[in-house]
Amino acid sequence: MQTIRFILFFLVLMATSQAQLPDIGGVMVFWEHYSGPAAFTATSADPFQLRVHVDRQGEAQPLTLRVELPNTGRNAWPANDVEVRNESGTALPVQRSGIEWEKLLISLPEGVSSIVVQAVEPPGGWPKPAPEKDRVIQDGASSARVRIANWPHGRTAALSLRFDDSHPTHLSRAIPILREYGFKGTFMVNPGPKESGSRQNYSFEMQHSEWETVMKKGDMELANHSAHHRGARSDAEMDVEIGSAAEAIWKLSPGRSKLMALNLGGGTRWETTRTLRSYLDRYHQFDASSGSLGMDDIYGGRVEAFRKALASHLERGLWCRIHYHYIGENLSSSEENFRTALDIAKEHQDKLWIAGMADIHKYQTERNASKLTVVKADERSLTFQLAVSTDASLYDQPLTLEVEPSPAWNAQQVILLDQQGTRIPSETGGALSFVIPPHASTFVVRASP
Repeated sequence: MQTIRFILFFLVLMATSQAQLPDIGGVMVFWEHYSGPAAFTATSADPFQLRVHVDRQGEAQPLTLRVELPNTGRNAWPANDVEVRNESGTALPVQRSGIEWEKLLISLPEGVSSIVVQAVEPPGGWPKPAPEKDRVIQDGASSARVRIANWPHGRTAALSLRFDDSHPTHLSRAIPILREYGFKGTFMVNPGPKESGSRQNYSFEMQHSEWETVMKKGDMELANHSAHHRGARSDAEMDVEIGSAAEAIWKLSPGRSKLMALNLGGGTRWETTRTLRSYLDRYHQFDASSGSLGMDDIYGGRVEAFRKALASHLERGLWCRIHYHYIGENLSSSEENFRTALDIAKEHQDKLWIAGMADIHKYQTERNASKLTVVKADERSLTFQLAVSTDASLYDQPLTLEVEPSPAWNAQQVILLDQQGTRIPSETGGALSFVIPPHASTFVVRASP
């Protein structure tokens, strides 16, 4: 019996002091490159709060904890809102990968015995889409139905084509080929100035005038890939890497919405005391670091992988994202494979909204923040109100309204009027639909006399 008690005690001690991947609501916590006597205990009381108590047990060397937060499923954390503080409430620096913000490396300063890993709710709370019923009117008096379309122009799903790292082939190959197909691409650029001794790619700076010409034409989109694609080691450095890149892109797009996609880049390390949300909000960015299919040939079978992914997204009515690096022979993606993927997209063009990442994000966000309500109705007309809670200075992607008129109306004579009484033209082909600004307004749909 004594032997059994000793074995049980030893197993409990090992589970606590060596901290072998404890699981707390899907959160994983363990030492980073350490196997000494120090121990920790981790507990979770709130859905997005983890408390870790450290007992150094005489350990003098620096200690680092790795915390991995679930990013899918019902236990998923809002990783962009996570910060770490010590027992006195001081924010601690946390190191993360540019594309895995849910994985935290936390260095524990001497004297720190407790930390709190927590998601900080942003002002106004975490976004919650309005119920689908709020985006549909099925009116009894007029027998008309009005709905905000899932995607513009009667499309079933959306597709974005992303290109990373400001490579010269984006100008020489990707953009000319995209224009052949009539497709819009999103180009993740690194517009930072050259730094002494750096081996980073500075092709954007060297080809700045060419990018100016592209942006004046307005058929492509730029996005933030940080100034230098090398990460940051402090709050101030991270601020510059994100902020200066955003400023450079805004200068190339005067008068347009400042909202853009941000991807901090694979293979980069970022250390900050702040949440990623704070940087996103400060510079009008949205996170585009995940959910994209890499199209580099080295992965193998990319064309078929895209074909399957696109079919799945079309079936489910979702946003399909793919990304490239360099286009050309003996580069990351051959021109042949690039064109073949575009041919596949072209086959489904009647069902796909192929647009920039910012355009697609805007539409999704606006739709999720919209509500339709009946003002008045009779058998000949329906007056309704559109409410949209997004910032109109950033979210300017037009919405599409789908209208099913009363069976008693002549569909060829149905019109939509804005609150000034101006007639809004209907889109050609397919179901009866209208393109409207994403702003709060009142509309009237009726059968023309």
